[in-house]
Amino acid sequence: MNSKNKKILLLAHSFPQNEEDYRGRFILDHIKSHPDTEFHVVAPFRGKSFDTDIDGAFVHYFNWDHDYLAGRRIYQPSTLFVTAQLLYGFFSKAGKLLKEHDFEKIFACWAVPAGLSAYFLKKAYGIKYDVWLLGTDVNKFINFPLILPMTLKSADKTYSNSRQLSETVTRKIPGLDIGILPTFSSLPLPERPENAFEMDKKDLNIAFVGRLEKIKGFDFYLEIAEKVSEKRKDAAFFAFGEGSMAPEAEAATKNGIIKWNGKATLAGLSYYAAFIDVLCITSRSESMPVVFWEFRDKSRILSFPVGDIPLHAKPEDICNDVDTFVKKILEIHKDY
Repeated sequence: MNSKNKKILLLAHSFPQNEEDYRGRFILDHIKSHPDTEFHVVAPFRGKSFDTDIDGAFVHYFNWDHDYLAGRRIYQPSTLFVTAQLLYGFFSKAGKLLKEHDFEKIFACWAVPAGLSAYFLKKAYGIKYDVWLLGTDVNKFINFPLILPMTLKSADKTYSNSRQLSETVTRKIPGLDIGILPTFSSLPLPERPENAFEMDKKDLNIAFVGRLEKIKGFDFYLEIAEKVSEKRKDAAFFAFGEGSMAPEAEAATKNGIIKWNGKATLAGLSYYAAFIDVLCITSRSESMPVVFWEFRDKSRILSFPVGDIPLHAKPEDICNDVDTFVKKILEIHKDY
């Protein structure tokens, strides 16, 4: 993807809806890293269809009136229905663009739904496609009949954002040659949010950044916060994100265990990063989270040994269970 004058059609079901939306923001970082390639992005938008330019990419939104796909359970009929709608939206919008432009290939971010859509577009228009495996697609569909083998074996090239994810796929689907394409990302210049949290630099400030879901281990984070707070009064716990565990976050906030008021903008996260001493990655399953790259030079990162994190984190920062998180946080000495 480094040759000059390429024109690529990129498909992504998780893509920023506005400047403050950081879902799929790493895709824009990927686009910026290829300045000699013309990218056209097809993505869903809640409420309307329109075209716009974002950071040098031509973005073609199609209307999709549903919530974020990642938090849904795949075997629910409603999930299958909205996924089918996404497939149709990608196929319809991309098909029109393929008739208007001479694209070299399609670049599908996530095997499902974008890669599966690219499979059908190849059948209909004869265009090659690459797939970028990013975690949720594999975790949800690895045991689902036909979909991943059909999609990946027909791809021109397949990439993964981690070695662990690549190994998971090749164990299930032998014979695939999967390259590693990390989801590198960085935070923008900081901007103080309106009604910003008051974060005291004298405190040991600890944060969770991501979707408030069990798969992301937000329940573990709340347990860590409660146990540490019983023994260390200078520890302050914060959460940035939204998800199905928002009621638990609200209850923990009312009980004084954490501070939370929803997700922050990327510029807001960059502001808070100057205060955050420890980032906790408590996920039950990961490939390689974007937040690791965003915070690796800003805060100490404690994490479960999931995905490729042990390859990049310091050995002493890997925690095998909640009690290890608690022990390491209690041992941190902060110079005031």
